[in-house]
Amino acid sequence: MKTILGIFFIKNPFKTIFRRDHGRKDFAWPTRLKKAKLMDDKVVKILGYLAKTMLKKIKIEELHEGMMIVDLGRSWTNHPFLGNQKRITSPKQIQKLKDYGIQEVIIDAGGEIDTAPGLSEKDQNHASREDIAVSIESKWPSLQPSPGEPLVKEISFAQELQVAREVQREAHSIVRNYMQDIRAGKNIESKKVKLVVNQMIDSIFRNRDALTSITRIKGYDEYTFVHSINVCILCLTLGRHLNFSREELQQMGIGALLHDVGKMKVPAHILNKPGKVTEEEFAEIKKHTLNTLEVLGKAGEIPDASKQIALQHHERYNGKGYPYGLVGDQISQFGQIAAIVDVYDAITSDRCYKAGIPPHMGIKKIYEWAKSDFNQVLVEKFIQSIGIYPIGTLVQLDTDEVGLVYSINHEKLLRPKVLLIYKDLKKPYSSPVLVDLMEESKESLYFKRSIIKPLDPLKWNIDVDQYLKEAISL
Repeated sequence: MKTILGIFFIKNPFKTIFRRDHGRKDFAWPTRLKKAKLMDDKVVKILGYLAKTMLKKIKIEELHEGMMIVDLGRSWTNHPFLGNQKRITSPKQIQKLKDYGIQEVIIDAGGEIDTAPGLSEKDQNHASREDIAVSIESKWPSLQPSPGEPLVKEISFAQELQVAREVQREAHSIVRNYMQDIRAGKNIESKKVKLVVNQMIDSIFRNRDALTSITRIKGYDEYTFVHSINVCILCLTLGRHLNFSREELQQMGIGALLHDVGKMKVPAHILNKPGKVTEEEFAEIKKHTLNTLEVLGKAGEIPDASKQIALQHHERYNGKGYPYGLVGDQISQFGQIAAIVDVYDAITSDRCYKAGIPPHMGIKKIYEWAKSDFNQVLVEKFIQSIGIYPIGTLVQLDTDEVGLVYSINHEKLLRPKVLLIYKDLKKPYSSPVLVDLMEESKESLYFKRSIIKPLDPLKWNIDVDQYLKEAISL
């Protein structure tokens, strides 16, 4: 049996802290401990004894709410949960295990739930980030470039970030101008739109994280402009991850950048209303998809595939969207992608009537809603493309260091690069330190650092956007 305990040594190997954690490197217990030559036989016996006292095999009839299952003894495809580790929160979960014929489980008798500040009990009971990561990584290995696609030389995050900011500023200017033109009754100049979309595609081919990181910088006073740009960037990021051709990326990017232009035909007092809209006002807002289609039709040289995004980004996989209530694959692939990205950016953005939720919570919400509203496969691909902890997420590590997720590890979603700000929850580093969570410990068989939980940057008085802006100097 593989161990499910994370063991961290502090100077003296007898002083151990046991945590249920993804910080371990997989190994058989205790064989490889003996081979490690990091401790004598006495220490191995002590650690083996302590591990056994924390792990306990019980019959399914003994399982009850609050217990932490660490091993179900079978593949994740042969039980009802996303992974082999699961906190039991209801009798229904126990009944599901019985229905699958599971008679015994191994529990962590000393396990505790790691909770993030500000999360409700309901949120804690939903799929854990570890469950999501295990599910996605097991089903979707890292994609390779499609045969025949020209390979673009990738450059570092820091190198591309400066260029990406210039591209974002250019896009902001173009979006602002064409939104104003539409309000004034003028047509869109499609050539400028295609130019900036191609610049975005070039940036994502050089480094797929740099431009995506800029979507973290938002402001509710310019929501419509910034939202259009973010939806375009995130659609292109997912499209690149799916190995779309350049032509497909261009078509999707054009549609994504223009997907909300029809809102300029919605009265401003409705669009910017700080309170809840009436049924009549919402009916007016829903017209923006058809309004957009009309605007794009007058623009000329806009591909039909691009128009599908504008028309379908509010359709839902279960048929409960608008304007036509399309179901499943009646919605185009571009439309399905845009629906996921549009909602993700909307719920993680501050609006005049509501504060946005953190990106990591947005990921969880989208994953949960995939059961009804979205294409499950595309949701998982989206998460793989931007990470369980998107760039800019503030996290606490098992070393008590605190930092910001700086770039994504698309193969190991829980092991991004992190920009360390605090060294021990209290004392800040004199200057940020960039570390890779794939780094292995020299003193033990484990990774040197692992994420414990996300934190609220407001409570830590950390300006995430400012740190990301200054990242170019690293």
